[in-house]
Amino acid sequence: MPNDSDFPRDRELDRVVSMQEASRLMGISPETIRRRYRDKILQLSERRQGMRLRDALRLDEPNTAA
Repeated sequence: MPNDSDFPRDRELDRVVSMQEASRLMGISPETIRRRYRDKILQLSERRQGMRLRDALRLDEPNTAA
């Protein structure tokens, strides 16, 4: 059974963030997110898209220079 103290954290991770915020967290452009992670994008309105914070953090791609 989950601990009561885990509930707020889990709830926060289910929050929807804008594509700009997801882009900032992941270190890649919103367009790259749209190409690579189309299945994780939520259509919030006709013109607005977002992504769950949990997905943005889980799919984080480190910025490494080659």
